[in-house]
Amino acid sequence: MVSDKTAFAVVLATGVIIPGLAKYFLSAAGYPALGTIIWVTGFGTMVFVVWYLWVRPLDITGPVGSE
Repeated sequence: MVSDKTAFAVVLATGVIIPGLAKYFLSAAGYPALGTIIWVTGFGTMVFVVWYLWVRPLDITGPVGSE
């Protein structure tokens, strides 16, 4: 199985590189709006996956009973 750090790095890299390259090539081909839509969708999906898998499970609460 892949370690958590490696999985995190792969998700970040693919969430930035693949949509970025798609936007670049679609913009160069004359479809800048489609490239932007694909980039926003890909990057947004990556942000959601990172939040869902790594940030959401964190228990971020302050000390209990110290008022």
